Parts: sequence; C-alpha cells; structure tokens
Amino acid sequence: MVDARRIESLPVESFSPAVLAVLRHLCEGDCHTIGGVLEWCEARGDCCQAVVCPVCATQFVVDDDELAELLRWTDDQGKALVCGVRWD
Repeated sequence: MVDARRIESLPVESFSPAVLAVLRHLCEGDCHTIGGVLEWCEARGDCCQAVVCPVCATQFVVDDDELAELLRWTDDQGKALVCGVRWD
C-alpha cells in the first residue's frame, strides 16, 4: 500500500506543479502505477514528452527539466512505492 503521506511530505518548493500532479496521480490515485513516457518530435528537431498513465490513459505533458525531476524521483523513491515513471 502506498504511504500517501510520503508524497504530501515532499518539499513542494523543490518540485514543479506539473511534477507534483504526475506524482499525485501515479502514487496516490486509484491507478497507482508506473507511467510510461511518450516522446514525439517534429522534423525540425523540437521534441515533446508526455507521461501516460497505463490504467486510465491520463496524459501529462512535461518539459525536459520536469521529466528529469520525475526520473530522478522514481530512481530515489518510486521503486519503494512502486510508482513513478519509466523511460523505455
């Protein structure tokens, strides 16, 4: 079972609102899962990423810095909680 206080006890100032929204959805919500990262790029080389919940298909568009935050958090905390993001 997820310790919901763990997400709530995160220092809010250290995470962007987008990262907190993703973590709350994946770690505290009914879905409780590992989200996948989807990336698409335009011909000129501009790329966008989204975290996709495999349970309910909710998508969160994140920038490079937010994705890096999510991947770091998953490596540090997500494995113990069995939630976070996976970059394949």
